[in-house]
Amino acid sequence: MEIRNLVTFLTVAELKNFTRAAEKLGYSQSAVTVQIKHLENELGVTLFDRIGKSVSLTSYGQAFVEYASNAVEAVDKAAAFGINSDQHTGDIRFGVVGTILSAVLIDVILEYQRAYPSVRVSVVEGSSAELEKKIRRCEIDLAYFLDYKTPSNEWVRIREEREDIIVVTNPKNPLAEREHVKFRELESEKFILMPKGENYRSLFDNELVKHDMSVAPAIELENTDMIMRLLMKENYVSVLPEFSVRKYLKSGKLAKVSVDDIDMYQYSQLAYLKGKAIMPHVQRFIDTILSMC
Repeated sequence: MEIRNLVTFLTVAELKNFTRAAEKLGYSQSAVTVQIKHLENELGVTLFDRIGKSVSLTSYGQAFVEYASNAVEAVDKAAAFGINSDQHTGDIRFGVVGTILSAVLIDVILEYQRAYPSVRVSVVEGSSAELEKKIRRCEIDLAYFLDYKTPSNEWVRIREEREDIIVVTNPKNPLAEREHVKFRELESEKFILMPKGENYRSLFDNELVKHDMSVAPAIELENTDMIMRLLMKENYVSVLPEFSVRKYLKSGKLAKVSVDDIDMYQYSQLAYLKGKAIMPHVQRFIDTILSMC
């Protein structure tokens, strides 16, 4: 059953005239007549009484008006769905490594919520490996990783930045005042590190192996914010992404240790799997990230 035939039926029913209905719809009168005939044949009933030039609904026609109206309204709503998506309602399931969330994305999420209050933003925090699994299981829509480069044949990388991993300490530590420090000199320092195998801890451990060194951390913590607070209070040393401590370095609350013989870095990547349908409200979230970060 064609929707245009239903529209024609409702127009004839309203105007009670085939000629005027044809003019309103931009059809010829014969086209209107054919469409009504097709509809009557499909339904197996007569919808209009045609007595001379007078047209009126039969009892079947009167009953069918409600069905036709509901069908046309439903199709109109369906056709407007994509257009009206600029109203931005729905859910965003967003995965992020905790370091990036606290350092970069808090303001982004607040700004997006102010602009699109009808969208519910669900933030899932985890390691890059955990977030990748969640994306593959369709538990989240996209993620901000901090790790290795995602393969371009599988992923759409919206943003990709090299992120330096640096050695950080309390400004009162003598190492903070020196322009050149050798990696081996850190072996006797008191370290606060992420748990073994986690994120940038692995980069640091690889450097230890290269230099035939070992470090037993005084404290192991998963929470980057807590690591930074401890560094500001006591004379510890840690290894953190430069972007996560940038504001504290500028304010003098933390200090970078200028280690000459190591080069540690990872990549921050905003990405989703190829084939994922990105809805308009999700695209606006991506746009907000790109404009603010």
